[in-house]
Amino acid sequence: MNFKLDDKLEFQILMIGNKAVRKAQKDSLKKGIPNVYCKEGVLYFQFPDGTITTEIPGIYKKMEESQYVEFFEEINNIPEIKEFKLIEPPDGVEADISLKIKLKSDINRWKAQEKIQNVRWKYSKLDNPITLYIEFEQ
Repeated sequence: MNFKLDDKLEFQILMIGNKAVRKAQKDSLKKGIPNVYCKEGVLYFQFPDGTITTEIPGIYKKMEESQYVEFFEEINNIPEIKEFKLIEPPDGVEADISLKIKLKSDINRWKAQEKIQNVRWKYSKLDNPITLYIEFEQ
């Protein structure tokens, strides 16, 4: 097969991406988090034991999709918060939602954290609370 330079680069990028996805899938299964695949518009969930199902696992049911929008709107409306962004949690930290938060000046961080936790509990289910990781930006 005769590759052009662009073809070689695209192939290399695809191979690197595929390797990263396989590693992430393996890591998820080690943590007990089912992998998700979509085929012809149907979601399939693969569990660490190899079982595959179309039934949505509990870990993905913590909040309905529309509730995430409401959750983030409420976080955004906390008066003490200047801005926030979604982040990846540090290695070894398992969290449903990870946020980096920048507070307005002269704000009590603990008061802001209390309000954030109140929003978290509002959207948590009693038997399956949302885990939240927060970093405050200086």
